[in-house]
Amino acid sequence: MLKRSSRLQSNGYYNSTGEPVISYKERLYRVFKRRRFHFRNGEERHFEHDAEPGCGSTKRKTFLLIFLVFSFGLLFSLAVFTGIPSVIMTKIFTTSSKQAWKQLEELQSELASLKEKIDFLVPVADRMPNFALESLGARIIYDKTSESYPPDKPVLRIFGFTLICPNQRPYRSPRILLEGRAPMLPGQCWAFGGSQGQISIGLAQYITISHVSLGHIPQMLSPYLTVSSAPRKFSVFGNQHAEDPVIYLGTFQYDPKGGPLQTFKIAESNISVVKYVTLRIHDNWGNSQYSCIYSFRVHGKLAWHEH
Repeated sequence: MLKRSSRLQSNGYYNSTGEPVISYKERLYRVFKRRRFHFRNGEERHFEHDAEPGCGSTKRKTFLLIFLVFSFGLLFSLAVFTGIPSVIMTKIFTTSSKQAWKQLEELQSELASLKEKIDFLVPVADRMPNFALESLGARIIYDKTSESYPPDKPVLRIFGFTLICPNQRPYRSPRILLEGRAPMLPGQCWAFGGSQGQISIGLAQYITISHVSLGHIPQMLSPYLTVSSAPRKFSVFGNQHAEDPVIYLGTFQYDPKGGPLQTFKIAESNISVVKYVTLRIHDNWGNSQYSCIYSFRVHGKLAWHEH
């Protein structure tokens, strides 16, 4: 028979049959023993640790929280009944609100100014696909397009030689608008006589049109320091087949003080699937002799259409 320890036997490490039993007993708290510290003068002091670590810390936090709530309630009561602290608090709150609104307005102004600079350097039109490009298959519908200015006719023909007046503007075909030139330079535009005219473009594919862009050089680049030949009010039409009636897409106005290339959004109610687009200029900014268009772009997305 094995020798049993009386201490283990008294603590229940053996069952009734005498076989050892392993028992793991967990305590919910840690027990700290008294520690003795000896000082030079021979004095001995005892320090006891809390039997439940963290309990005292929790109690202190709870007490501090209750104290803060009570203090805040007391201050609020004083502000309500005396009136003096509430006036001060209202003044502080009003002043802070005004300063915050002022800072917000300044930030919005700076943001709008920064957006204008970005749009001037990188126009919105350069961030959207342009379907009015000859390289993509677009073409000019000449029978629905105004005559170029000056007309594509010789000024004077002598003995088979064509003489052009040096003061006459060079002839530019409307196809220049399908080249997608950037940047826009003085003279590289399509001009038509007077202040009213139109150009019709056949796209290579059906698209759901969403925006159009119209461009003219800024005043600072103009040799005559004027943009009077720039279009002013204009309308855009479209249709799916050349013989179909045109669909009205919208009327817009070009701002000579804005960016050189300006983009205009088609109203949601007017968005349509088109393959032909017509730009109709109603007037310009004061030039009665001719009008100039430096850029015209058609934006949208491809549309699946059975035709």
